[in-house]
Amino acid sequence: MERLPVLPSFVGLDLSLTGTGVAVKSGSTISAQTIKTTPKTCVDDLARLNHIIGEIVQRFPKNIGLICIEDFFTPHNAMQIGAAIKLVMLGTSVRLALYQKYPFVLVAPQVLKKYVTGKGNADKSLIVREVYKRWNYEAKNDNEADAIGLVHIAESVYLFVRDCPQDGLTMPQKEIVRTVANNPEKRYDL
Repeated sequence: MERLPVLPSFVGLDLSLTGTGVAVKSGSTISAQTIKTTPKTCVDDLARLNHIIGEIVQRFPKNIGLICIEDFFTPHNAMQIGAAIKLVMLGTSVRLALYQKYPFVLVAPQVLKKYVTGKGNADKSLIVREVYKRWNYEAKNDNEADAIGLVHIAESVYLFVRDCPQDGLTMPQKEIVRTVANNPEKRYDL
């Protein structure tokens, strides 16, 4: 009987100023947590970003194969621009903290939704339900559910790049994995 190699750990990050979802998959064990902050948590925005980054990195296992981060969203109205700017600050700060230390890929929010539900415009509540149905993980909130989806994308992209067989992926999931793995603008040190 052929033994499969021991896989490294994988991380999924759903970045948010108020509730960053962090999921870690080591072997068959998956855990997810939410890093909660408010404007009062820290003295200013930069201190808050630094706090979130420190909390994220603290949760990393030793042997990371790949991290998958949900990419920026595009604001649909003027009311979302302020929040979008702060999320870009957080996303850029996290990318810089990981750059040259950890391999990571970026996945658009619609791509994450399609990977988890089969539809790129799925509602957040559907993501939570599908995460439970597909991977038997009861996420406490949509941030953790997104992070669980991202950790599965990380593992699938890692295996795809190494030509390892993967069972149980749907056709949309296979397409997403192939696209993410082959997009040099969205992958770093893979």
